[in-house]
Amino acid sequence: MKPLCPRCQSSAVYVMTNSNNQQLVDEPLSPAALIGLGVSLCKSFKVHPMIGVVAGTAIAAVIEIAKPHSALPLLINNQHRCDDCTHIFSTIN
Repeated sequence: MKPLCPRCQSSAVYVMTNSNNQQLVDEPLSPAALIGLGVSLCKSFKVHPMIGVVAGTAIAAVIEIAKPHSALPLLINNQHRCDDCTHIFSTIN
């Protein structure tokens, strides 16, 4: 069932997705990117590239541990936007 806008009771609402914004944040912090950065930095400072691999892997592991993980993945908070009054509201599945 499609939700109604709580402000104007319109059914002209759509789900807002922020997957593009999240992807822009996640890509530079990916393990592959961090390992590549570590290797390239080590090569530029004439240090053995394996040190960059170890450092990049360690930083990626710390970032992965620090990320907040949802305890209840079934309860997803969806944001909707009304086309009529531009009101943004949340629903829980």
